[in-house]
Amino acid sequence: MPDKKINRKIAVIFATDVVGYSKHMEANESETILNLRECEAILIGLFSKYEGRLFNKGGDSFLAEFPSAVSAVECAVEFQNAIKERNLNDDPSIKLDFRIGINSGDVVIENENLLGDGVNIAARLEALSQTGGVTISKSIYDFVKGKTKFEFNDVGLQKVKQNEFHAFDILLKGSQKRKPQKSVGKNKKLIVIASVTALCVIAASIFYENFSSRQTGEIEKSNIVSNKPIILVKPFSSSSEDDDLASQAITESLISSLSQYGGVRTLASSTSYAVKQKAYSDADLMEKFGVNFVVSGSIQTFGTNSRLFAEVSNLKTNQALMTIKEDFKLEQIFDVQDKIGRSILEKIQVEAVDGTKAIASKNDFKTYEQYLLSINHDVEWRKWTKEGNATAIEITEKLKELKVDKYVIENLEVWNIHQNILLGHSANPEVDKAIMLELSDNLVSKRGRDDDYLIRAIIELEHFEKNCEYATDLLNRIADPSADTNNFIASGFIHSRCTNLEKAAVSFRQALFLEPVDLGYQVTRMYSGILYALNEYELLKELLEPLLPDPDLLGMPFWFYAAVLSEEGREDEARKYYELGITYGADEKWIMPMLNTQEASDRLRRNLSDYMNLSN
Repeated sequence: MPDKKINRKIAVIFATDVVGYSKHMEANESETILNLRECEAILIGLFSKYEGRLFNKGGDSFLAEFPSAVSAVECAVEFQNAIKERNLNDDPSIKLDFRIGINSGDVVIENENLLGDGVNIAARLEALSQTGGVTISKSIYDFVKGKTKFEFNDVGLQKVKQNEFHAFDILLKGSQKRKPQKSVGKNKKLIVIASVTALCVIAASIFYENFSSRQTGEIEKSNIVSNKPIILVKPFSSSSEDDDLASQAITESLISSLSQYGGVRTLASSTSYAVKQKAYSDADLMEKFGVNFVVSGSIQTFGTNSRLFAEVSNLKTNQALMTIKEDFKLEQIFDVQDKIGRSILEKIQVEAVDGTKAIASKNDFKTYEQYLLSINHDVEWRKWTKEGNATAIEITEKLKELKVDKYVIENLEVWNIHQNILLGHSANPEVDKAIMLELSDNLVSKRGRDDDYLIRAIIELEHFEKNCEYATDLLNRIADPSADTNNFIASGFIHSRCTNLEKAAVSFRQALFLEPVDLGYQVTRMYSGILYALNEYELLKELLEPLLPDPDLLGMPFWFYAAVLSEEGREDEARKYYELGITYGADEKWIMPMLNTQEASDRLRRNLSDYMNLSN
């Protein structure tokens, strides 16, 4: 029984991130990461000096708590001065700038992490801060005024991402003295508070909050190699000033909801509003930002009632995938945000990511939180990494706390244990195998759904008797193979392990056809091994060339591609892709079993023998 007690405290929260980080990464990923590490070392050293504790880190963003407001402010100022001094030197190959926000407020203690309004407002203050600056809340200002030598500038009541708070800039060298913003009327505050509360509830209930904010008006470029579809939520239109606040609330809520799903890339709200300001056409959105799907809509108010219209469009086909009309009162805004958020996310998942697989499982999850956790479990599991597996296990435990059906939980547990053993991270593989076998046999006998038959067949071939006859019998029990792309994926794996490579190729090809996005390139990795084993070199190149050099391929297909190039006499290119494969995690213990035949393994060794030292 999970502990229902929620632990809270008052904390001083320090939030910072890099200005224009995505642009730096696009220009030079390696140098950006190296320079960020150097800046992080400076920051961590100052945290230690001022007794700060780093409790959350995500890419270019850092969150820390401090024992006092004064120590947090002094740490922030010293850090910005250190970064400015660093950037004046010629040594840094990339000169990074930071924004900092500091707030004091009530937070929720969740293991080593902190959640809640106190944290979220610090992040909003950071987003509001000037480049190289520090912006603090009024509560921090009240604590530190008269106790530090710094000069402050009142920038008034602010509204950032629908949060309202009084903010002050610390006037550092180069800071602009900004004018205070006018406060909003009382009759509008309920909408603002409602939207902020809804966003905080969403963020606190899941594991995917991203504290990396971007400057207002900064356009987010999207030319990073990735197979994830890109979603843009256009700012909802409105017919009056009061409607405008509600439309902003819905817009921000949808961006927050969609961004929590790891199977897509949702452009930041700053990009959405900049796109609106510049009046980009759909063709511009596809060309400049790689946008695949657009969510748009409007809100109209009639007395005490509001009506929301929303539409999801596929820009490539110029087709409206779904339309929504929802009538509601202001006090129902929480329910409306969750309802349309889930509806749109389900449609995006079907059309853009998982295809029929999304339809097959969504009824297992009753609430928005359960559903979002479940689809992120799939994203994490398909990464095939230690970190992805650990997150998948954590999500499964959270779903268990949320009272998801026990058979659904047991099925996820079997997949988690199976992956954990193969990754080599099980503390006791024999015990885990026994648990996995008991759970999977129980699923087959008590529930008997397609996914139960598939995982039982897979673990039979990977961990137990390797009985192809039994595994094939389980595969044949599936009522409708086309109902779920997982059926084709598992079928391809089972056929490949039982050395029916032609059937495996057909199954993998069908899975790729039905699944809009191959999350984590799980199918592509297996299918590339089958094509190499079958000497289907032209098909292999056709499959891989649009994807290389995406590191999410985990290095395996790089070796197959390098072997084909070597056989064609293109040795310099072959060496390049072989080395990239190593960089991105290629490992003989994974690659050779994927080929499924000794002949294919021997051929790979021969083709790459000039510059690889594989064991015999």
